Amino acid sequence: MIKRIKKNYFVLSVFLLLIVISAFVFISYAWFTQQENVHYNSQMGLVDVDINVFFEDAVLGQVPAQEVVIDESNNITKPGVYYVNITSNNADYFVEDLRISIDVNSSIDTYFRIIIFEQLTFIYTDISGNTNELSVLYEEAVQLNYDFTGWYDNRTFDNYLYYQNPVKRINETTPLTINLVDSYFANENYETRGPGYSLQLAFSIEAVQSVDGPENVWGLDTPPWGGVW
Repeated sequence: MIKRIKKNYFVLSVFLLLIVISAFVFISYAWFTQQENVHYNSQMGLVDVDINVFFEDAVLGQVPAQEVVIDESNNITKPGVYYVNITSNNADYFVEDLRISIDVNSSIDTYFRIIIFEQLTFIYTDISGNTNELSVLYEEAVQLNYDFTGWYDNRTFDNYLYYQNPVKRINETTPLTINLVDSYFANENYETRGPGYSLQLAFSIEAVQSVDGPENVWGLDTPPWGGVW
């Protein structure tokens, strides 16, 4: 009889111990979950910013820019590097017709920044029939009519142009469009270069949500222009 009581007491003790451990685990989980809820500060939404490079044609309208072709026989291109004609004002993709815009499709307030790569090049064929491309370093740069309204130029320090205001799309089907180049210089014509020359353009664009994005993704506690995000 005594052995049976001890056995039952042991089983009860184990059962109570399991209840206590389970309660402790549940309470601990709930506490840590609550702590995470208190400290987690983020927005749920879409961050999406695209660059749109095209040429304005009087007949065709917007003609998408073409990537630079490095092997015509195999149609090999430079991904993300766009060709701009600077040798003939009657040719396709002529510099005066170049247009660049930013399409903001984000559903939440977004900051974005951009690096612009411009390279004047000269292409020639040598006596062996090989096509060669040279980067032209010591000539005057090709001037584009950039509209930097609303931008902060920090290129001296990190090569970026920052759009200073947080922005988002107009609605679910309509992006907010920000023009970067929407015309050539008024009452001016580009002085064309000789055959073989071209301008090559590339862009690197980065977008983050306005809440904690610049600090956590870009590592910038304050904007380059001062103040707070």
